[in-house]
Amino acid sequence: MSRLTEPAGVLEASPLKVAAHNARKVGSSVLITNDVGEHALLSPADYASYLAGRHETPELVKKDFIRDQHEFAHLADRTVARHLLDWKGPNVHTVVVTLRCNFKCVYCHASVVGQDAAGKDMTVATAKAVVDLIFQSPNPTLMIEFQGGEPLLNWPIVKFIVQYAREKNKHHKRSLHFGLISNFSLLDDAKIDFLIANGVSFCTSLDGPRDLHDRNRIHIGGNSHESVLVGLQNILARKAAGAKIDTPNAICTVTRQSLGRAPEIVDQLVALGLERIQFGPLDPIGFAKRSWGTIGYTSAEFVKFYAAALDDIIERNKKGVKCYEKMALIFMVRILEGGHWRFPNADGVARLAYNHDGGVYTCEEGRLLANEGDEFFRIGTAGRSSFADLLDHPTVRASLLASSMNAQPMCVQCAYNPFCSVLPVYNQGTQGSVFGRMPDNGWCEKMMGIFDVVFTKLQDPEARKILESWLEYKSR
Repeated sequence: MSRLTEPAGVLEASPLKVAAHNARKVGSSVLITNDVGEHALLSPADYASYLAGRHETPELVKKDFIRDQHEFAHLADRTVARHLLDWKGPNVHTVVVTLRCNFKCVYCHASVVGQDAAGKDMTVATAKAVVDLIFQSPNPTLMIEFQGGEPLLNWPIVKFIVQYAREKNKHHKRSLHFGLISNFSLLDDAKIDFLIANGVSFCTSLDGPRDLHDRNRIHIGGNSHESVLVGLQNILARKAAGAKIDTPNAICTVTRQSLGRAPEIVDQLVALGLERIQFGPLDPIGFAKRSWGTIGYTSAEFVKFYAAALDDIIERNKKGVKCYEKMALIFMVRILEGGHWRFPNADGVARLAYNHDGGVYTCEEGRLLANEGDEFFRIGTAGRSSFADLLDHPTVRASLLASSMNAQPMCVQCAYNPFCSVLPVYNQGTQGSVFGRMPDNGWCEKMMGIFDVVFTKLQDPEARKILESWLEYKSR
């Protein structure tokens, strides 16, 4: 059966040769994909010949697009990988150690409070309960990410969690990792020494040149652009001197003011020696929803920005500059390797989030919705709920069903089905239902536009070679 996202010329298919697939006209080619995540790009003439049962190539046979030559062992392996049938439990655990923050960012949807607010910090008892619950996950790899507010405002608890988890891991023997997501304004030499010594990676926000960054990220009593540059340069200097630490990451949150300024933003990041370029699109949720008229944009406008940014980064690669774009890398893993590096649509079973009060949520975005008054995604409390309790929660089951691409009438017919994801939290926050309505869903529109950009690039041999080379960054 052929399911066509957009007309490609021929609709009748030979029942003997043509395997079930979806198709979409992208650039000068027809993209075909199947349920196990294989893809092929055919000329319109070759696609018409394929549908008539006359176009059979080694690639189409190998990727199971020829119905009477299926390799069932391959199909089984890819099905296991794609549908998490080899699931090992949540490995990403976001821990919010405080809601307090010393910034007032124009798009912040974390419902943070002022840095002098009381009762908004995680306590030692809660932190211990959170770590104990994290170690109930059977996953052999655990990543604990510190977020806020500004996590360094509760530095003693950051230190406690790192030390307690390290001690606990002497018995559990997991592959244990830590990440700090911070604005760097409170990062001093002593903190950097401790974090490096304990293998904690660094991530911050850098929205571009000074005028753009400072407009978006307002530092109460200081200069936000200067503080993030000082922090990044300090960490990079330690790395250059031989410290065993990953290169720090900086995420650019794209606002309306960012549109049209992609080259300047990339310039800022590359000039610092950062190889990873990551753009975070705004979603109309929380505070960002309330200020959408000032900072928001349409999905089409973001796709246009992203296309220009990707063009710029690819051109830099052609000139020998070492850098890559994070979203494109994630898609390359899914498209070229059939992997599921990152699981934004497996909330509750691939990742969990823990609020300062011990509340457990299916994901960080679910916690943010709770701070706006919607507690749907809260599934337990550290110290009172077991790991089995979390998995058995109705919200986890509802989220998994809602995030299944095959449970969405539009998604099941889309050529991008194997590589995309449905976000129940986004749907709940913007459309009032975890299932959402794909025909007018902003996330769907944005993802389809980005996939169009990526698959168009894959038809250019030089650009494809560059995108394929980015796979080397996967383990970093």
